[in-house]
This record gives sequence, C-alpha cells and structure tokens, in this order.
Amino acid sequence: MSTGSIKERKRTRGEIACAECRRLKARCDKRVPCSTCVKRGCGMLCPNGTMPPGEGSRFVGVAEDFLRQRMAKMEERMRSLEDALAIVQCSGSSEVHPLLAKKWPSDDTEWDAEVTQDSVLISEFSKYGLIDALGSLHLEGDGQSGSARFFGPSGGSESLLLRAKAIVAESSPSSAGSQEVDTSYLPSEINIFYQAFPFTPSGIPTEPVQELIESYLPPLARATSLCEIFLKSLSWMTNIVSRQQVLGELIPSIYQYVGTRNVQPRTYGPHHLALLVVILAIGALLDPSLPAYNTEGQHYHRLARAALCLQSVFVKRSVVTIKVLHLMSIFNGMCGIEGNLENSYSLLNLAGQVALQIGFHKDPSLWGFTGREAYERRTYFWNLLAGSLWQSLVTGRPPAIMPSFIDCRIPTEHEEETYQSGEAPLGFGTWSFRYNIECLAPVVQVTQAAKSPSYQAVLELDRKIREFAVPHGPGRANSERMSSQMQSFARSHYRELTLLFLHRGFFAQALADFPSDPLRSPLSQSFLIAYQCASVLLNATREQFAQQPVLCARVWRIWSFGFSAAVIIGTVAIRRLGVKLDPDPFEQLEHACTLFHEAAQTSSRAQKALPILLRLRQKAVEARFETLQHGPVINTGKSGDSHSEPDELEVFGGRTLLVTPSKSLICAPTLDMRFSSAPSLASSSKPTQTLPPAVARPQLDSITEAHGEPREGALGLPLEWESLYREIPGPSHVGPYGGASAYPLHASQNGDENIMLEDRWSSFMHDPPAPSISGQPPRHSL
Repeated sequence: MSTGSIKERKRTRGEIACAECRRLKARCDKRVPCSTCVKRGCGMLCPNGTMPPGEGSRFVGVAEDFLRQRMAKMEERMRSLEDALAIVQCSGSSEVHPLLAKKWPSDDTEWDAEVTQDSVLISEFSKYGLIDALGSLHLEGDGQSGSARFFGPSGGSESLLLRAKAIVAESSPSSAGSQEVDTSYLPSEINIFYQAFPFTPSGIPTEPVQELIESYLPPLARATSLCEIFLKSLSWMTNIVSRQQVLGELIPSIYQYVGTRNVQPRTYGPHHLALLVVILAIGALLDPSLPAYNTEGQHYHRLARAALCLQSVFVKRSVVTIKVLHLMSIFNGMCGIEGNLENSYSLLNLAGQVALQIGFHKDPSLWGFTGREAYERRTYFWNLLAGSLWQSLVTGRPPAIMPSFIDCRIPTEHEEETYQSGEAPLGFGTWSFRYNIECLAPVVQVTQAAKSPSYQAVLELDRKIREFAVPHGPGRANSERMSSQMQSFARSHYRELTLLFLHRGFFAQALADFPSDPLRSPLSQSFLIAYQCASVLLNATREQFAQQPVLCARVWRIWSFGFSAAVIIGTVAIRRLGVKLDPDPFEQLEHACTLFHEAAQTSSRAQKALPILLRLRQKAVEARFETLQHGPVINTGKSGDSHSEPDELEVFGGRTLLVTPSKSLICAPTLDMRFSSAPSLASSSKPTQTLPPAVARPQLDSITEAHGEPREGALGLPLEWESLYREIPGPSHVGPYGGASAYPLHASQNGDENIMLEDRWSSFMHDPPAPSISGQPPRHSL
C-alpha cells in the first residue's frame, strides 16, 4: 500500500490532521470535516483535499458557504447604511438622496450576464437536479421489429462497453472469453430440456432425464473440491448457500444415487439437483488450476439448466429455485460470453419475481420458521436484495424488488455469530443489510427516478452515507487466507463505490458545463467527490489484483466498477484542468491502463474496456501536447471530426441518447503520433497467474499474422499500445480434469456472429442446436 493511501485513510479515521490544515500549518481538530476547513468554507475538501495555492484560488464553488455568509453580512450592513442615509437626508431636505433615488448602472455587463446565467443554473439544479440525463436506448434494426436495449442514467458504463463490442471483435476475433461448447456429446433429452429454458417440455418423462443428468456428475472427490472452491472464492461477495447446506445436505443426499442401483425414492427434487450442479459450474470457473472460462464449467451449467427445467419454474418453485436462478445469473456474468450479461440481468430479475411470488420478502417468523432455517432465509433474502440493487445501479434499470414493500427482519449480530460458526468468512454481514436499506436503496431511487431530486437532497444523502460506520476487515496485508483478503477488499471501498454512483451524473454535468474550471459549477462538490472515490476504487482494485490476480480477473463485476472509476479519471486527465488534483489524473489513467491490460489477458470484460481506456489515454496525451505547444487550452474531450457524436463523458453521464447501428459512440480516428510517450505497460511484467503444466494455454494467431502488419493500429491507437493489446492471449479450453478438452468446441466461421449480442432471453427463444460432432466423454462413476 502506498504512503499516500495510508495517510488518506488515517485522515479519514481522524488519526492525523487533514491535508488543508497541514498545508496551512493550522490547528486541526481531526473531525471530518474539521472546524478549520468549515470556517474557511472548504469543508467539502476535508480531509484529503487541498485548495490550490496563490491568488484567485478560492473559487466560488469551493468557498460557497463562506461567501454566502459574507455576502449576507455585507447586504445587512448596506441596508443599515441606506436607512441611516435616508434619516440624515430627511432631517435637512425633502428630496430623496441621489444614492437612494435610482440603481447605479453596472459597468461590467459581462459579469452581470455570467452571474445571471449562474443563478439560473443554480435555480435549475436546485429544483430539478440533473438535466437531460435519462439514459440511452440502443436499437438493432428498425424500432418495430429490431431488438432494443436500455441503459438508464447510471448505466453509462455499460452503454460505452456495448458500443465498444464491435471494435474488440473486429480487431481481435479470437478475443479473451468463452466460446459456445458443442453439445453433441450429450443425449438429446438433456439438450431438449436445456433449450426449453425457462419452460418445461411436455410429453417427456422427467425421471429418466434426471438419471441421465446425474450420470454426468463428477466423482465425489471432485464435486467436494469444486464446492470448497465455490465457498472459499465467492463467500466474500455474496452468501447464497451455506457450507452446511452444500456439504452437509446436498452432496450426501444426491450422491447416494449417483453410480448406484438405489431404488429408494429420492429425498430431493430436480431443483436441488440443479442447485448442486450450478455450484459445480461456478466452482469450475473459479478453480485456479483451470484456465478461465473452461469447458468444465460450461458443461455443468448446461446440466444445471436442464435440471431446472425438469420442474416448472413458474408453478413448482421454492427458495431453492430462487437460489438456482441467482447462481445461474452469477455464472452468466462470469462465463466470459458477453452476450450472456443480458441473461444475467434477466435471471436475477426472475429470481426476484419468484421471491415475491412465494412471499420471501416477508419475515419467515410469520410462517413459523425458527432457528437456523429462519436465519438462512433472512440472510439470503438480504443478499438477493443487495444483488438486485447493485445490478440496478450498473444497468440503470429499476430493481426487481422495491424496498418499500419489504417486511423481513435483519438478522442480529448474535444470530450471525451463532450460525456462521464454521462457515466461510462473510464479506458483508448484518451491517451491510442495514447499509443497503438505509443508504444503497435511496441511491438507487435517486439515480433511477424519472424526475431526479434536488441537489440539496443528494448532498444530504451523501452525508448520510459518510456517517454510516463500515467495519474494517482483518487487513489484506496481514491475512493469508484468500477469503479474508477479498473480504477486506470488498469493505475497503464500499462507501466510495456507493458515492461514485450517486455523484457520477453530477460529475459529468459539472465537467460539461464548466470544462475549464468545474469547481465554479454549482455541482463542484460532486466533481471532487466522484474523482476522489474513483481514485480510491482504482487503488484498491490495483492492490487486490496484485495479491489475487487469478480470482480478481474472473469476477467480472470488479472490472465493471473499475471501468467506471477509470472513465472518471480519464475524462479529468483529458481536460487538463487548471486545478491541482491529488492524485494526478494522468498518472492514475496510466495505472488504470496498466491494470486493465494485465487483467485483459484473462478477463473478457477488462479486454472489452481496454480500447476505451487507451482512447482516453491517447486524448490525454494529445491534450498535453497541445498544452506544450500552444499553452493552456480548454479541452472539451471531443474530436474535431465528431462534433455530432456524443463523447465518452456524455454517454457515461447518462445523457438521453437514441443509438442506432449507423451511429458509433466509440470511433477509431487516426491519431497524431508526434507526441507519444512509451506507455508504462510496455515494460510491465507478465501477470502472475500460473497454471499447472498439464493445462496448456495455446496462443492464438494474432491479427498481424493473419492480415499483415498495418501501418496504424486496428483500434486507431498508438502502435506500441496496439501491439500490447494484440498480445492478449485467446481462451484455452481444457477438459474437466486436466488435459485436452473432452467437449468439442463449436467455432463460428462468421465473424459477425461473435460481434452481435443476442438477446435470446427477451423473446424466450431456444438456442440454435450445435452441429453434430462425433465424440462423447465417458460418464463418471464413483
């Protein structure tokens, strides 16, 4: 951890004086904000921000409270003098004094116009909040029959990534990520049930199909190992199933029928089988001995989806059904197939709807549940709500479960200590449930509302979030257990992540309205807060990726959040503001590009975000070059030939946009190479991820070998950055237990199929059957 980061945390905890008091050598009471900063009118900078030195540094946005009080006193003094002058004038004359007869004309009409414009802006923001920030609608084809996709005001990052998809696929057809598995090795009955999801095919007996699915389960030792990996690697993020339920109930009850001639009636249902198999699927994706997006995980996911359809999701549902849908949503987000991210959203929404249909949002004590069962139901419900709220923030779409209808008690700390004994460490416990309902849910309501609240209400919510006490984890530096390290990572920036989503739209508005000096904007506080939170989030991600590169690279949500932070840093770096920010935005952008380049060798999400960050970095380099050549200039971040196209900041800020196939938000212009410093990535070491010798990672042919070396990069980026991007290895597919894959892959010959994202869920269409390829893996027996 860097020295600056340690000092920032100490200042936040009130252990040392704030940065502004240290700069002024003033006495600091070590509160947040401290009394000295409050008196000087810069309380929003406390504890880690500082005012730039020199005259003219006290901007109206920074010292707003101080100046307002000063102005009120001066106005009061002026009225007193006017009254005194009128009294004196009346005693000696019946005429009105010339100073009181008329208003003096202003010589500075330009200043008056600026004041009038600012007052209109302040009034507008105070009344309505954000202006023209309703999100983007993406259309494929015509508006009647073509597919559509909406991202709300807080979903600007996903909108950027969606438009960047075509560039990544065009420049690197063999990009990191998973490919569809050919399923001809599976019996047709399993494939029929898989393709029928979420419905149950009629006319096919389910018991023989369930036996077929069970025959494809791994040996008991392998199943237990995958469950342990699942519990250890995912407990820091969410708590869906407990160790007791998986290892103490599911595996013993199911494996007594696997590979045996047990004729006794089964004590579990098809959805219990689906729950175990989807746990195996996620465990395989997180297995550090296998490459990311391996075919073993896809194999188990196919079995789990088929098992779920053995029993109707819409009629015969239970808590187990909700958990299966929730875990399938997580799998679709982590499997490396970017088209499945929409499935991930839809599956979690379906899980929320099923939860409401079975009254899961009501306290289990109303139905007579007590003890461990009541605790686990409550705990899982609050984890389901957290997943729904964060998904709502990421996509900008309303959540499936509305907090106003919840009547489920939050578990007590005593219950958590009692029933979590022997379980994996929780990243978020009972404190997070209170945080989600008191802080996170209001942020969702603020960001997704059709009519955004006043800016004053946003600042009040900001204060409430900062005052909420988030417990610290065991400390990443002192913890040897991976789960404990990830627990500390998740907690270290939880508040900052929430504040980032709260202020990101106002950040974009402030930077768009005042490109040369956003601190003069009425929304200047949001600009500073968003930048500081983005820096904290990127630093925490970089530190954790250095400690756990394999696991971090496989959790796609980490890179979605990190990308949002990097875009904020990048847009500030492009504009080369006359405001000194700590840390330096250009250095932070360099670190972000390095981080995403290393992660992109494994993570498909990081790989898709990398071209956007490199484009932002190139714009920042050009801005520096212009500053060196022509002195300080106001850089709006837009290319000269793309004035009709919205730039990254507008899309990121949630500007109201209609995006059609003819419009591209991320274009690839020819970049000026006169000023191009060698990026730090060029000398960066290879990622620390290592795989066993038996697990081969074949390098796919690069674009250069297939099409010849172009003069310019395929992405319109500097050649040294472009070569780094093309070094990203493609996915390797390894069989479940090492060695070559037993499941043949279906590689499409049409590049367009890899570019388009199919929204198959929205139309409930079946997946197209894969071409028949000979070869069937042997079934496993105990």
